[in-house]
Amino acid sequence: MFSIRASVIASIAIVLASHGVVLAAKVDDPTTFDQDAAAMREESVLADRFFHVEWTAGAGRAGMSRITGYVYNDYGQAAQDIELRITSLNSAGQPVGAVVRHLNDTVPSRGRGYFDLQVPVSSSYQVNVESFDFTLGQGRK
Repeated sequence: MFSIRASVIASIAIVLASHGVVLAAKVDDPTTFDQDAAAMREESVLADRFFHVEWTAGAGRAGMSRITGYVYNDYGQAAQDIELRITSLNSAGQPVGAVVRHLNDTVPSRGRGYFDLQVPVSSSYQVNVESFDFTLGQGRK
């Protein structure tokens, strides 16, 4: 059975798709980045409602940092094709770059998925869910 939240997501996706909006726009893809900022903000708001991320940064390979942590799926459906946006921040806290990394695992409903990523060195980072898909009909494993 679908919950109200799943119906809202489906409705938003249908409305946006009917207007030619590309929901999979990526920060590092200049052909889609500025196509529809409102749609990208809406997806970000949905991601913030359904997921939270706990992470730490440490030394990685030469010239890289290692970001490790967990993505928590706070929603009642398993999630797949999760992409994380890791934003590099300067010493004033302003964004200076971003990379998007794909998680290979399905994150169960009300569960978590581990990640271990290499990103360019920066003074600090911000880590957010960039995009995701819910797997209908699958709950907790």
